[in-house]
Amino acid sequence: MKKEGIFTIWVFRGGRVKPLKIKLPGRTAKILLAILLVIIVSFPFITMSYISQTAQLVQIKHERAAQSTQIASLNEQVGDFQQQLQRLKEFDVKLRIIANLENAEETDSFLGVGGISPSTREPWEETEAEAEAKDLQRMKADLDRLCTEAEFREKSFQKLYSFLEGKKNELTCTPAIWPARGWLTSRFGYRIDPFTGLRQLHEGIDIANKIGSPIIAPADGVIIRVFNNFGFGLMVELNHGYGIVTRYGHLSKSYVKVGQRVKRGERIAAIGNTGRATGPHLHYEVRLNGVPLNPQNYILN
Repeated sequence: MKKEGIFTIWVFRGGRVKPLKIKLPGRTAKILLAILLVIIVSFPFITMSYISQTAQLVQIKHERAAQSTQIASLNEQVGDFQQQLQRLKEFDVKLRIIANLENAEETDSFLGVGGISPSTREPWEETEAEAEAKDLQRMKADLDRLCTEAEFREKSFQKLYSFLEGKKNELTCTPAIWPARGWLTSRFGYRIDPFTGLRQLHEGIDIANKIGSPIIAPADGVIIRVFNNFGFGLMVELNHGYGIVTRYGHLSKSYVKVGQRVKRGERIAAIGNTGRATGPHLHYEVRLNGVPLNPQNYILN
């Protein structure tokens, strides 16, 4: 109700209570009405904004909780990686001791890693965002150090592999088994020559067996000579590398040719009595850089 620029507002309170009568000047009433309209119009937008912000805060909270879980998991994986590298380091040292090699020059990259997980950090130390940023930065530094250590260990194992592979080849090429079955009738060393009666150095060993008994290569190598010799008859020479050569004399037959590669245990010839021989047998020599050595020192079986 409007009267002389005055607005009257009646507030009915129900029951028998007398209605409340409020009189407002026209200017004041208009301002209040405008404010009320603004509130009524803005309320849905304010409500929606509040709900949206609340949902975003809840989502951010869930994301941070998930990130904290991931950081804790990564922290544990970094610790496991460190333990594995430590075991590899110890294994590296053991292999080098066995191979009689000097220890690899250590790297400063393999420092202690790890630390407290987000769940054990005191809440007053720093904000959650700052804590997560520090955790990620620390883990990145830890992973960089572990990657450097892993590369170092890989190079060390490559050197070990090359060394052991060389040793393997050397052992494969070292005469280590009897070249033939039979009876040892004459050893390495000085003896009375059965034909001259003079004391002479017997530069190998004699293994007696029937004619045609097989002779095998005592190690891998390459045939360098198949020839006839006045004293030893038909002979075969086998170069094993590393300065080692084996010789086989008094043969009845050769199954190999010059330049042929043979493996340990492969048949190369047959026992005979060619040359100067009192009976069928194999004359077997081992020479290192041209110097005759006792073949029995090389036989392991």
